[in-house]
Amino acid sequence: MNFYYSILFVFSVLIYIIAVDKNVSDAIVLVFKSLQIKLERLYWMIRFHPRNPITNLIMRWKYEKLAQELHKELTAHESHANMKSESKMQ
Repeated sequence: MNFYYSILFVFSVLIYIIAVDKNVSDAIVLVFKSLQIKLERLYWMIRFHPRNPITNLIMRWKYEKLAQELHKELTAHESHANMKSESKMQ
C-alpha cells in the first residue's frame, strides 16, 4: 500500500509543479516529443538498415516479383511484335 501512496505523492507533486510553472509543462511536452522522435528514428534505422536480413529478404521478394512481371510484359510485347512482322511478310 505504501507503494501506491508514494506514486500518488510523486504525481501530486508533479501536477502541482505543472500547475504553478508553465515552463515545467512545456519541458515535459518537449521531453515526450523528443522521446517520440527518437523512437521513430530507431524504427526507421532498424527498418531500412542495409544489413537487416529481414528487410533484405522482403525487398528481394519484391524485386523478384517485379522482374517476373516485367519479363511477362516483355515477352507479351515480343510475341505481339513477331505476330505483326509475320503478318506484314505474308
